[in-house]
Amino acid sequence: MKKFTIVSSLLFVLLFCGMVGYVALSEDFMPPKEEEAAVPEEEDKEMPVWNKTVDELVSFLEEKGLIHADTKVTLSAEGLCTLALKYDGAEIYWWDLENLDPESDEYQAYESLRTKGEINLYGAGTIIMPKKNGPFALLLTYYEGDVQALEKAFAEFGQEN
Repeated sequence: MKKFTIVSSLLFVLLFCGMVGYVALSEDFMPPKEEEAAVPEEEDKEMPVWNKTVDELVSFLEEKGLIHADTKVTLSAEGLCTLALKYDGAEIYWWDLENLDPESDEYQAYESLRTKGEINLYGAGTIIMPKKNGPFALLLTYYEGDVQALEKAFAEFGQEN
């Protein structure tokens, strides 16, 4: 039994040394190629959506029967956007881009959404990926109605010329 223990211990030591040697002699780690940064589509500032208000968006969605205005909850928007509202679980965000300081957290959140398609909530590592339409965004994580219909209506809002 003693011989077996000594032989197996030596084999494990040799195996370990062999693995360390192999790693030491192999090429250095090569990081994976970074994905080419997606170039965000240029925003057509001539589209009517840029001249619309949050109230017009809410009225549009309510007329289609997708949200109920009487369920309005005002959410905290500081560091995220200019105004954040919640209707039936659907969160609507709006950025007043003309009056936001480009160095503000709100503007940075908008730029992140525009370029990456996501927002890191308050820099805490919680990533949300709302749908964007002009200066508006729509998050449907907690929406209890027809998600596809609301998404489609939101995408159509202000796109007619």
